[in-house]
Amino acid sequence: MLKILIVAATAKESAFLVSGKLKKSTPHLISVTATNAFHVDLLITGPGIVATTFGMTKVLENNDYQLAINIGICGSLDKTLRPVKLVNITSDQFGDFGIENNLEFVPAFSTGLFPNQAGIHTKGVLKSTNKLNINSLKAIPKRNGITVQKVHGSTKSAREAFNRFGPVMESMEGAAFFYVANQYRVQSLQIRAISNMVEKRNRKAWKIDDAIDALAGYVSLLLLDLQSLK
Repeated sequence: MLKILIVAATAKESAFLVSGKLKKSTPHLISVTATNAFHVDLLITGPGIVATTFGMTKVLENNDYQLAINIGICGSLDKTLRPVKLVNITSDQFGDFGIENNLEFVPAFSTGLFPNQAGIHTKGVLKSTNKLNINSLKAIPKRNGITVQKVHGSTKSAREAFNRFGPVMESMEGAAFFYVANQYRVQSLQIRAISNMVEKRNRKAWKIDDAIDALAGYVSLLLLDLQSLK
C-alpha cells in the first residue's frame, strides 16, 4: 500500500482535501483517502517551525508513510515568479537560525556546533528526497526556499534576504518539514503556491484565496498521479 502524509500549516490551506469545515485546533490527523492500495492522511500542524516539528514528530513516531508532502502558500523573492504561480521547493533552509557576528549573519549549521545529521547538506540546506516518478511535477518549476520565524515585511529586510539567499521562496514551515521527514527517512516533497511577493508588507496586494485555489487544482492532479503508481 502507498501511504502518503500531506502536511499543511493551516486548515485554510488544506480544506479542499476534506469535506466539511475543519476544526482549527492542531495538530490533528485526518484520513483523506483510504483504499486497500492507496491511503492519504492530512496533518494540520499549525503555523511555524515549532508547531510543524512537533506535529510531524508525533505522527511519524507512530505511523509509517512512503511519502510526505508539504503544501501551502509562500512569498516570492523571485521577480520572475509572482502570484499565483506554483513551485516545487526542492531545497530549503532555516533563513534566520544562526549567529549575528557584528554585521555578518552566520547560519547555525555553519558554526560547527551540530553533528552530521541525515539530509542536512552544506550550510544547513535540506533537500526534497522524493524518488517517485510523478509526471505532474514536470509542469511546475523547481525552486529553493527559506524558512523563517519572522516573515520579511520591509524593503530593507527583503533586500537583505535576497542578497543573502537569492531569488528564493519564503515560508514558515518548509525546512522544518524537510528536517523531520529526513530524520524519519520518509521521502519528502514540498509544493507551494505563491500568494505574495516578499517586499514592504501590503496585505491588499496578497492573493491568498487565488493561490489556494491554484494549489487545490494542482494537488488534486498530483494525487491522481500518485494513485496511478500503486
